[in-house]
Amino acid sequence: MRRLAFALLLSACAHGQVASPEREARRAPASPTESEVRTWSHAILDAHDRGDVAALAEGLAASFVHFEGGTPSDRQTELGRVAKRKPGAPHIASRGWSNEHVFVHGDRALFIGEAAEHMGGNDSHGGQEFHGWYTLDWHREGDRWKLALWTWQRAGVAAARDMWNDMYRASTGFEKTPNKLLVDTVRDLKPGTALDVAMGQGRNALYLASRGWTVTGVDFADEGVRLARAAGAERGLALTAIDVDIDTYDFGVAKWDLVTMIYALDRVSWIEKIKPSLKPGGVFVLEYFHKDAPDGDGFATGQLAKLFAEGFVVLRDEVVDDRPDWAMDRATLVRFVAKKR
Repeated sequence: MRRLAFALLLSACAHGQVASPEREARRAPASPTESEVRTWSHAILDAHDRGDVAALAEGLAASFVHFEGGTPSDRQTELGRVAKRKPGAPHIASRGWSNEHVFVHGDRALFIGEAAEHMGGNDSHGGQEFHGWYTLDWHREGDRWKLALWTWQRAGVAAARDMWNDMYRASTGFEKTPNKLLVDTVRDLKPGTALDVAMGQGRNALYLASRGWTVTGVDFADEGVRLARAAGAERGLALTAIDVDIDTYDFGVAKWDLVTMIYALDRVSWIEKIKPSLKPGGVFVLEYFHKDAPDGDGFATGQLAKLFAEGFVVLRDEVVDDRPDWAMDRATLVRFVAKKR
């Protein structure tokens, strides 16, 4: 775990102090600017990386808590841990920031930022890479602003994979039977080659295999892929299940008689790769949430028809209020089927 890596590996390569202007800025009782909060946040983490106990002691609030998925540490524990570091041990050598946000309300200032980090001091094996979200909560303590809470959580593909894997392990919150739109669509189709995009635990891929299709299912959640393979073996169904980042997957050209995106996000970039991958006469099937869904994730009315306006015949394009296969009891859904000319 990254928290353990910090506890065991970060070094005190230098013992400089946080720059004087930053210390003086934290004295100001007035509400800080967004720029000031970003500067404090970067500086306190840099001081931690360097093992600068003095700078940390001045910047951490009496109520400080650091939590990264293990056991929370208070101010005394954190300072003691940093003070015990040995020079020359691995340390965060670089940190690049993106998606930084600052919220200032009265006596609190909240910093949230996405960071890509590289660990140094282990060059012979290659430094570890971390990608995550920092949350730093600054409170006014007397006439100074001090850090009261520091949390970190994984970001990017790794975080999303963990979330989906957890859902597949629990096997709750989603439909276990094949999607009804897909069942209706393939009822009169001659079986051929099929690609199930974001296959998950394989309910739709396995259904197609049971109907005589030669099926490939792709997903980045390795737990879903494992479950699909196991279910296929148990049922005696042939299924090629691939654990892959779909953003980089090669869909091929004129390769598939059927491609499905059933509750597989609203990635237009995937659709643009799917269109040339279909054979002439090949069918594309999609069901997902409408853009008007509560979280705004989904397709707008008519959006898919525009994407398939050239070289395709739209067989079905519906916006319905119905029970979705995922996430909630009722929602506005888009159901779409198109056939390649």
